[in-house]
Amino acid sequence: MSDELRRIFEPLLSGESESVDIGRRVFCDICNKEWTDDCTHGGFLFCSKAVCPACAERELASIRSYGEEHYIKARCPEDMSFADWCRWLRGGDNTIRITKGSLQDLKPKKED
Repeated sequence: MSDELRRIFEPLLSGESESVDIGRRVFCDICNKEWTDDCTHGGFLFCSKAVCPACAERELASIRSYGEEHYIKARCPEDMSFADWCRWLRGGDNTIRITKGSLQDLKPKKED
């Protein structure tokens, strides 16, 4: 993680805050590279992860090897940069949230 990214996320990482507004910044959810002012198009949305143009080919090969293509929710249009596309997907909500809980909360409850 870059120093700049660490600075942005420090309130989340320290537990000081459960959310942070990153504004117009765009980062790849795979490699953490910042794409905010880059005009390159490409990439896709895998589940809820934005996969940048640089990671797309490698990630797509992995996704295909597991037969998980159906988890690709959208692809960046050719006439839009990856950064602009990610901002469009956010719909104005630039907040990253941390949901607190324990692993116990994720276990199914036994029915009596």
